[in-house]
Amino acid sequence: MRSRSTTRLLLAALVLAATGAAPALATNSPIELRTQAQRLVDLLTGEFDSEPQRFFEQEQKTPVELIHSRVYRVFTRVSLPALGDKVLFVQLRNGGREGRPDPVETLLWSISVDETRRAIRMSPRAIRDVERYFGAENDPARLATLQPASATPPGGPGACDIWWRLVGTQLVGRTDPEACRGSLRPGGAVLAWSWEWVLADEELWINFAGRARDGSLAFGRPDQTHWRLGKARRFECFLAYQPQVGERQVANGLSMHDRGDVHRWNVGDGERSIPLFMQLNRGMRPSNSGRNYTDLLRLDVYEGRPEDAPEKWIRVGGSMASAASDRAGFTTPELSGRCTLPSAPQPRR
Repeated sequence: MRSRSTTRLLLAALVLAATGAAPALATNSPIELRTQAQRLVDLLTGEFDSEPQRFFEQEQKTPVELIHSRVYRVFTRVSLPALGDKVLFVQLRNGGREGRPDPVETLLWSISVDETRRAIRMSPRAIRDVERYFGAENDPARLATLQPASATPPGGPGACDIWWRLVGTQLVGRTDPEACRGSLRPGGAVLAWSWEWVLADEELWINFAGRARDGSLAFGRPDQTHWRLGKARRFECFLAYQPQVGERQVANGLSMHDRGDVHRWNVGDGERSIPLFMQLNRGMRPSNSGRNYTDLLRLDVYEGRPEDAPEKWIRVGGSMASAASDRAGFTTPELSGRCTLPSAPQPRR
């Protein structure tokens, strides 16, 4: 038989759950949140790309209008004590690592623990002269000169705090309902924005919506499904071409991530030049049997250009390995290629 005090606690927990408030019991205690804040920084730092999702949907014959567009995000830890001890420089590129950065989502994110709300707060800050820092994730000297703007971005979809909590083994971040409002452009309609981020060891899922006053969806995917971005590993790669007649060509020392990164190459000379590109992709392929839905590491070389329609690509070499493999390679009479995961540095003895 439950005591009255136990019943009151259960009722309080149910009320908090119903209102969406942070649960006062069990999980997301202050010490747990501090641990998870560091885990959040560790898991986010690096590169994420949704190419595996786009590839899977394309191969599964998903209607073109429902295929998720490709999105690349890179998170880099920076030292900006004025914003706190956990700050990330974040850049988004539409179309992959080669795409142009989006200035609206080139931001500084400050991460801290809010013990009152029992949540991890991720707050955006605009960057002064933001276009100067496009590509700065690859240049520590440029990152050292980063200066935040005086306030958060003035409205719009990029101006919202994300509140993270531990749910099972995943970190889930959401905006406050109705707390984030702004227009996409000056003078535009004011929308209510909502974001949901779900972070695990190997994936970051993101969904967003901009809604009009009547609650109708004005911006975002009609089906409100998440972009699934895979966390990438960096490989060292090479590609060699040996024609039947002529000199051997070699592209060496290539750095490629394994979530759909590409390297463009032209072989031959002059009018006989042929465009090729190599792609390294770790993700699922559709399965007709349903018994082998598993991630694979694929190294493919195509004749063509990445921006061409996929049906125009001609596969001229490639191989597959398990997702956990640290290498993939192939050899044909004219082409050979290999990508290898660099060994982790060994500790000094």
